[in-house]
Amino acid sequence: MDMEHYDVVIVGGGPAGASAAIYTARADLQTIVLDKDPHAGALGMAHVIANYPGAPSDISGIELLESMKQQAASFGARFLREKVTGLDLKESEKKVFTASGKVFTTKALILATGSMGKSSMIQGEKELLGAGVSYCATCDAAFYKGQVVAVAGRTGEAVEEAKVLSRFAGKVYLLCPASTFNASPDLVGSLSNLPNIEVLYDKRIRSINGNATVESLSISGEDTEIDVDGVFLYLTGSSPVIDYAGGQLELCEPGCLRVDKDFSTSVPGVFAAGDVLCKEIKQAIIVASEGCLAALHVDKYLRGSDKARSYYH
Repeated sequence: MDMEHYDVVIVGGGPAGASAAIYTARADLQTIVLDKDPHAGALGMAHVIANYPGAPSDISGIELLESMKQQAASFGARFLREKVTGLDLKESEKKVFTASGKVFTTKALILATGSMGKSSMIQGEKELLGAGVSYCATCDAAFYKGQVVAVAGRTGEAVEEAKVLSRFAGKVYLLCPASTFNASPDLVGSLSNLPNIEVLYDKRIRSINGNATVESLSISGEDTEIDVDGVFLYLTGSSPVIDYAGGQLELCEPGCLRVDKDFSTSVPGVFAAGDVLCKEIKQAIIVASEGCLAALHVDKYLRGSDKARSYYH
């Protein structure tokens, strides 16, 4: 097992996670940020950000994130493209599991994965989960060697996962629910080099069909049905992304993480910031400030201090 230890592990590289990394790294805490796809979050999808203090009026969300990332990296924070698939929070030393098989251990964990999670289930999704319905091609692609699968989503993550599946499956349908992907042109253009991927635009899954396993999908358009052996879902919504926590953390009624004033969750050593928390107003500057506060309280927690330090020499 490939295992690495850090003082602080941050899950999510959006404005909350990146801001937290600036402060933990500057506090001389060995910090790593695990982010599945910078383009998949709300800020990464924004074409123009005109109201972030100190930023140019024509900066894109991904450019603003890159600036935050570079600042955190200048203090020693490490950023790694990894999809977190699970947590083990039973011991004081927390374990973070990723799709690539790596395991990260830490005494302080900050969850900042945002709220782009799917808000509702597709008909048949819950019933066939684990029997052809998956959320991780990197984890399950090898089970579909030579078979027909579908990937649903319009983010860069969906495109990349379709490419992973193309190495195993005989045929991959990539169902984009809009007329374009919210991904870099180079990434989308790379699909043309993979003849076993067929891209279908403006297609939404109406139902996932099958008895014991996935057999077909009913998709929008002309009441089309396509036969598949599996389907991988990368659809976004407005629900907090906390499925990887496996029910180990206390939630508020709307489904977001419950935290105290110091941004600590129900498990000691686990903190949270950003849109995984309940809030009426969602703005990059607000979640960035929460990332800062969570980081300061993490520093206090690790050092056993009476109060959080607001600056470092």
